[in-house]
Amino acid sequence: MKHACIILNETAGHAGGIKHRLSPLVREHQVEVFTKRDGESTEEQARHAVGEGFERIVVAGGDGTVSQVVNGIATDFGRVELGVIPLGTGNDFARSLELPLDDLESAVAIALGEQIRAVDLIRVTDGRSFYAVNAASGGMAGKVAADVMDLDKARWGAFAYWMTALSELIDLRTFDLHLDIDDDSLDLSVYGVVIANARFVGGGFPIAPDSTLNDGKLSVVIIPVLPTLELLSAGLNYTLGRSQASGPIKVIEAKRVHLTSNPEMLFSVDGEPTREIEATFEAIPETLRVAVGPAQTKPS
Repeated sequence: MKHACIILNETAGHAGGIKHRLSPLVREHQVEVFTKRDGESTEEQARHAVGEGFERIVVAGGDGTVSQVVNGIATDFGRVELGVIPLGTGNDFARSLELPLDDLESAVAIALGEQIRAVDLIRVTDGRSFYAVNAASGGMAGKVAADVMDLDKARWGAFAYWMTALSELIDLRTFDLHLDIDDDSLDLSVYGVVIANARFVGGGFPIAPDSTLNDGKLSVVIIPVLPTLELLSAGLNYTLGRSQASGPIKVIEAKRVHLTSNPEMLFSVDGEPTREIEATFEAIPETLRVAVGPAQTKPS
């Protein structure tokens, strides 16, 4: 077992009482559990863990905490491995890794286990560069991903994303979007766009169902301007996997995307609301080494 620590987000959606529950599960592994220190960001905590010689950093939290830790270890991807114990409300990155969401003991065993797989990341450049592990959602897509409620997820499953979208249709803004996608360019009127590394957003909505974490590509999902009923129908069909090739919601695969919009889009990155950005998104292949379960170690 490599020298490991756990960075615990005690405010994550499903982290209530988690430190007490974790203790007996990690005792035999002799790992240290760190919670957030006053005045220290999660990124700084991750950098300090690397400096202290930890070779495996396990994130006990949601997508946002995973993303912060990944950015904290960005200069040390070659010598540090990541483990994930999913405790957030969405856990979309963990879903694509096929980690158990409701079995803490199994999740801990995988996060501290010996099965490792290299996965892609998204590098986002907008004045500065940072990494996203799961997806960047802009416009309508970003707002819905941030607003979808846990109760609706439990009631509607993957449909919760579009049920939330329906409740917000009266407030939708139209964006004139310009995309430079590899060697091509597009100009479109849209309600939103998602730049996805993995399959899910919004707590299990299959925004890019054919995406994998080691294909070296981004999935660019474009939500066009449509009449209300057509938009709802398109969303439901997309959720069910119907008409994805010929339907109005388009998915384009690319290695690099530069995006500008008028007005500027507010984005949600890895489930965390961020700022208005006009950015370049690049797929960085097989950069992050992550502990995974048996299903993910099989050849793609």
